[in-house]
Amino acid sequence: MGGQAYAGLNVVAALLLGGAANFALADNLCPDAAGPVALGSAQWNGWGKGLDNTRYQPEPAIRASDVPKLALKWAYGYPNGTEFGQPTIVDERLFVSGSAGRIYSLDAKTGCTYWTYDAAVGSRTAVTIGELARARVAALPRRLKRTLAHLDVIKAPSAAFFGDDAGTVYALDAQRGTLLWKTQVDTHPSARIVAAPTLYNDHLYVAVSSTEESAASTSGYGCCTFRGSVVALDIASGRTLWKSYTVLEEPAPTRKSNTGVQEFGPAGAAISSSPTVDTKRNVLYVATGSSANGIEQSLTDAVVAFDLADGRLRWVKQLARPELGTAAAGFWSSPVLRTLATGNQVLLAGQKSGVVYGLDPDHGGDILWQTKIGVPVVGGAGPSVASAGVAGAAGGVAWGAAADHRSFYVAISGLLAQPANASGSLTALDMTTGVARWHAPAPEPACSWGQHNCWHAQSQAVTVMPGSAFSGSLDGHLRAYSTIDGKILWDFDTAREFQTRNGMKASGGPLDHGGATIVNGTVYVNSGNTLLAFSVSGK
Repeated sequence: MGGQAYAGLNVVAALLLGGAANFALADNLCPDAAGPVALGSAQWNGWGKGLDNTRYQPEPAIRASDVPKLALKWAYGYPNGTEFGQPTIVDERLFVSGSAGRIYSLDAKTGCTYWTYDAAVGSRTAVTIGELARARVAALPRRLKRTLAHLDVIKAPSAAFFGDDAGTVYALDAQRGTLLWKTQVDTHPSARIVAAPTLYNDHLYVAVSSTEESAASTSGYGCCTFRGSVVALDIASGRTLWKSYTVLEEPAPTRKSNTGVQEFGPAGAAISSSPTVDTKRNVLYVATGSSANGIEQSLTDAVVAFDLADGRLRWVKQLARPELGTAAAGFWSSPVLRTLATGNQVLLAGQKSGVVYGLDPDHGGDILWQTKIGVPVVGGAGPSVASAGVAGAAGGVAWGAAADHRSFYVAISGLLAQPANASGSLTALDMTTGVARWHAPAPEPACSWGQHNCWHAQSQAVTVMPGSAFSGSLDGHLRAYSTIDGKILWDFDTAREFQTRNGMKASGGPLDHGGATIVNGTVYVNSGNTLLAFSVSGK
């Protein structure tokens, strides 16, 4: 059934198209066909909501004082297992990817289904929506463009962009769910796309990650040959405009292992987070992972700046330190670009080591401050780890932090510590100095499934709105914290069974990867094989 889109008008048609596997979908078809999808202000598009990846919703249509009243509005069950894709909401449409490869378009208000599309393999990226009209017009002859500039005659669809676990990028018609194009951006057998593509000026910027680290543990595997990269695609056609690697040399044979297997290098520097666009400097920022085989390169464990137009390397700030160890020095979360009260800008980056950096985008990523999050000393002064940060290694930054106009909200997963532990926390840092404003350790309630594998690590990406920061935990709890003092305003245990709008039983579980998204007074989050929507009093 791969590549089939479902937008049927009645149950019989949906059953004929989708078969038994889509019975739940057929029971939940929206009564009216989907209309065109238009971009607007009330949305959460892609991973970080905006080009700067702040994960900040300034107009949530809900007040912080109402957050304690949040209640379940509806639930939607996925038939094919646990989902990590973060919900995208544009024009009252909800788009989400699936670990089994199914992409969903739902009504964001009611949870009814407009269409689904089955990709060839699984997907975990957030979906990015873009309008194709401008790109299509740009490709026309100049004289024709001048004529059409005065006429509203070109009707091009909006597209839903996402990547899959085999290194392929797709563009679907956002209204109908039909395939517009797909492009293989990396042919390495271990290549995959974890991060949502970032769209700017008709270019789609795609970060390429890898599973080679897992393959390398297999006996007889000749590690390693994958090189991380960023690819720029034309959104109208899917054509590759440029590709820049984060390992500058091609891998070559190095030595043979103790079992006689030929090994290769250099390799690694996978990019697992969405690129950040700096429109002022015409720069694209990415944060890279570590070397795959210990052969260090200049762009591993780093924040890297590429030219938006041609992918040329602008600068790199390598942030590996010997005491961190190779695995701890890499990055999984996107750089965040923020403007300070002074008018200067800072590039914020959280490392798997638990060290958070404030970098200067005007001076090649020079370190303005760095803070190690553990058990913070609130109110310290100065830019160094010792004065603004903390002793100890409680854990590391996993999938993403968030920033409003005042603070940088960083969740910590103890599973990234060495040795690993069950702890988690949320810390608010002053973006100018790196000093902790407050620190909130995760509560330790009993997990609904018992104490086995009951972790309180907070690896899910953080989301912030005025007055409240949302952070999910591996114990299944989604919590809202006061941005003023870190007090918990709301706590919902998602790790239980739900009756869903599409008629199937579904269960929540640990919260990981994509965080909550907030649009039009509703908070959306994936848990287990369930999509949950919360609103004030469930209305």
